[in-house]
Amino acid sequence: MTAARPRRIQFVDDGRGAFGPLTDLRLPQGLRCGLFTIAGRIERACGAAELASARGTLVVHSRLLSLGSLTGIALGERRVAVDGTFVAAFVDREIDSASEREAADAIAAAHLSETRVEAEFADTPWAITSRVERTLAEDLAIAAPGERRALRAAEGTAVGDHPVLIDPTATVGPCCVIDASKGAVVIGPRAVVRPFAVLVGPCVVCEGSIVAEHARLKASTVIGPRCRVGGEIGGTIFQGSSNKAHDGHLGDSFVGEWVNIGAGSDNSNLLNTYGEVIVRLEADGGLVRTGRQFWGSVIGDHVKLAIGTRLMTGTTIGTGAMIAISRPPATLVPRFAWLTDGADGPRSFRFDKFMETARAMMSRRGESPSPEIEARLRELHARAMGP
Repeated sequence: MTAARPRRIQFVDDGRGAFGPLTDLRLPQGLRCGLFTIAGRIERACGAAELASARGTLVVHSRLLSLGSLTGIALGERRVAVDGTFVAAFVDREIDSASEREAADAIAAAHLSETRVEAEFADTPWAITSRVERTLAEDLAIAAPGERRALRAAEGTAVGDHPVLIDPTATVGPCCVIDASKGAVVIGPRAVVRPFAVLVGPCVVCEGSIVAEHARLKASTVIGPRCRVGGEIGGTIFQGSSNKAHDGHLGDSFVGEWVNIGAGSDNSNLLNTYGEVIVRLEADGGLVRTGRQFWGSVIGDHVKLAIGTRLMTGTTIGTGAMIAISRPPATLVPRFAWLTDGADGPRSFRFDKFMETARAMMSRRGESPSPEIEARLRELHARAMGP
């Protein structure tokens, strides 16, 4: 078999992941897990930059986290996990559809040799957040080389033996503390870390994000691009373009895009009994055991939380929900729910009003919803309203 770079990379989803609202507006490979999304890190690891001079299609499981299970894959080879789960295949033909069935047919027709490998997949949000330390180490190994600097004396103090990597275009205010004793800390292009902030590695602040004064970003936190964050955040991934700019606690959670979390909002990530957190990710789904003592919230895209919102352990908030109540909401908030004090019963965010709000928030970053995203949101809203 001839070693080669793929002409293109095709992701296929077997539908076995359970991510609740986080995959309403993106496929699993679009979920952020460190410096990159799942797709982004696989594309970098497999040399997607060289597609123009290469041949073949690399078909990859959309939830694959372990980059090592792709190392050295050759044209004409199919890899499966120890339990038989499909990992990847390198075929000498184009596959135009993202359909799992069409990809499977193309792989079967190619009569590939099979290799069994150790592989790790993301099947839940907490499977991604719990892996941030390893993911970041892998991401740094495959990241494109670029100029980076260490923390300057005028900016504060850095401790620990892991890397502190600051993009030259990033701004770090005075009196910040960066603790890299247990993992790397990365501050991306045009990011801003305001004075007296504390960042504990492993931790990532992606391109264009702003960390407020006195913020505490604890270990295993990933702030995606163009976010505004403050207060106490730990063990949490922000997909991107979301706001939690004020004081309040958010722990062991996964936050989608275009979310606004009001000042003084807090979530619980530990039961009073110190027991395993059990969640419900979908209204029509069963209870899901997390296997974790610490788990906080799944917050879908375009969610809005008023000031002082309290979220109980293991809360899931559906896409487009608006919460403005003085008591904690239920641990499963439906998509496009409209929750206010004094309401006679369950209400829903009117779609026209929801889109008006979404456009207003996005316009503050110079963006607007694409026709495809608006159509998908309309479909989700219609489904949430029922027949």
